[in-house]
Amino acid sequence: MYEYREKNLSEAVSNAVRGNSLPKFDVLEFPQFLGTKKIEKRSDHYPFKQNLKNGTTLFVGEGNFSFSLNMARARLVKASQFISTSFESENNLDDLAYQNAQSLIRLGVTVKTNIDATKLEDTFGDRQFDRIIFQFPNVASRSSIYGQNPNHTLIARFLKNAKDHLKTLGVIVISTVDSPFYEGAFKLDDAAKRAGYQPPEIFDFDPDQYSDYIHQNTDNDESALESHDKFATFVFTP
Repeated sequence: MYEYREKNLSEAVSNAVRGNSLPKFDVLEFPQFLGTKKIEKRSDHYPFKQNLKNGTTLFVGEGNFSFSLNMARARLVKASQFISTSFESENNLDDLAYQNAQSLIRLGVTVKTNIDATKLEDTFGDRQFDRIIFQFPNVASRSSIYGQNPNHTLIARFLKNAKDHLKTLGVIVISTVDSPFYEGAFKLDDAAKRAGYQPPEIFDFDPDQYSDYIHQNTDNDESALESHDKFATFVFTP
């Protein structure tokens, strides 16, 4: 795990290439009868920038850091209250991630790499946050684990782990593609229930509202924002 501040990041490898390593998760056993529910989404959008004006925010799985950078540039937001993290290691940051991380640091954001969102205690101990944001999580694999899609396993483990890192009244915010396929793969309602959360509140998500936000898939340079046109933001409360 690396933490960058001031000049440290400038020493990071400038010609890094994106790696293909994927997170490894302990096996979770889920009953096979868990079902999916049709997404019932609010017509409005989750007020990211309004809500981030107060309290502490942890961004996980940021990849190229473009979403947290967009948030940090918002008016009246205290960027020093942000921690932005990526699963990728220092050596696997691509040029865009490197540049965005530099910009975040100039704005006062703490940037960390090589952070597993399902094992936050390894980095943050018992530290807690007002909100934890995970944009478009995806393990880039369809190989099932005990009959469950690995993305469902990722979300279930993340929600369970992140619960210990929320302050009173804290929330988890996750955005995903809004489609029957993704709904069936992630089964967010089921994951929330098993992790001890209330049913999530669901908002519309419009990437066009966030200039310079560039989503990038885990295993290639493609983006879910280019191949889909409907997205949703889920807000989880313990």
